[in-house]
Amino acid sequence: PAQGAAWRVMASLGPVSPGPPPYVWMLRALPNSRQHRTGKDLIGRAAAVSGKARRSDDHMSSTVIAAGTIGWAVGCTARKFQKQRFSARSKWISRRALTDETDLAVPSLLRKYERAINAIRRSCPELLQDRDDTYVLRYAIEHQGDTAAAVKNIQKVNFWRRRTGKGIVQAAQKAVEEAQAEGRWNNAPIFAAAPHSALISKYITGSQIVIVSMPNGDLCSCIRASAIDDQKLMDVVTAEQMIEFFLYAREINFLVAEKRTRESGQLIKLIAANDLTGVSKLPDGRFQEALTKSSEQATLLYPGFAGPTAILNIPDVARFVLQFLTPLFPGAVQQRLKFASGPMAYIKDLTDVLREPTKSQFIDDLQAVLR
Repeated sequence: PAQGAAWRVMASLGPVSPGPPPYVWMLRALPNSRQHRTGKDLIGRAAAVSGKARRSDDHMSSTVIAAGTIGWAVGCTARKFQKQRFSARSKWISRRALTDETDLAVPSLLRKYERAINAIRRSCPELLQDRDDTYVLRYAIEHQGDTAAAVKNIQKVNFWRRRTGKGIVQAAQKAVEEAQAEGRWNNAPIFAAAPHSALISKYITGSQIVIVSMPNGDLCSCIRASAIDDQKLMDVVTAEQMIEFFLYAREINFLVAEKRTRESGQLIKLIAANDLTGVSKLPDGRFQEALTKSSEQATLLYPGFAGPTAILNIPDVARFVLQFLTPLFPGAVQQRLKFASGPMAYIKDLTDVLREPTKSQFIDDLQAVLR
């Protein structure tokens, strides 16, 4: 797909996603919100809440739900960080997200992690015969010096790709080839080949989830959870079917990111944006189960892709409170979650971010949040 293209692919709950969302879920983070107040157009222009916050029951209900969603995301991120730091051998290990790397040039990273890459290759040569060092690099970054953990991860990924997830892997590979057959990206083959798409496509479209290409080639999964009728959706599919659908989406993003990495010489990240517009209730329990489990599996199956997670269009009151709470969050949470300091009211339908001039404005604002 051409640079700057956007995909209406279901999102990926990637390694980066801590919470409800990728898919109400989204994921990591970068600098402090104070830095965002000088961002483009709307990001950084938080309207004064005092005297302006609506007092209606509906508004307060949305605020409470949004606050609960954010709290859950923060808690999940903190717990995930704690689990990552404690190894099976009871050693504290500093495992960092891809966002912690300041220089994402592949040649620089290959030099930096050369010893780790060689150690991983020596420990499981038979599993990496058809993989280049750039592929192994992501495991080295993910596991930060723990060769045993990296090898175990590779073993699990290989087993899934050759057995349990073989159907998903093959379908995604064929779909991507067909999508690029005419020289430009055609998303029709992607969605047609998705597991259970005949059922899911009635409830998940570009108005709920889209993939936007960032200027540097990163892929951003954008989701507006309030636009998904998750209860009706889960009445026609099982949680397992949704998990397969989400993992297929992640595999598509994986293939595109890997291709771009080799073409650009930069390690491409998978980032996420959670749009809380219209949030008035918690997700259906079955849908949340699918989100949580698919996120956990994606973290294991696609290591080293984790980029930042942005939370957008937070209700006024919740955003006001976050100004004071964000500095108190654990450092690991602040590194993985970013909160927009102002509303993006210009996005009426999520598909608007795929068309100009909204697309450029959205990308500029999102970059300001992530900086």
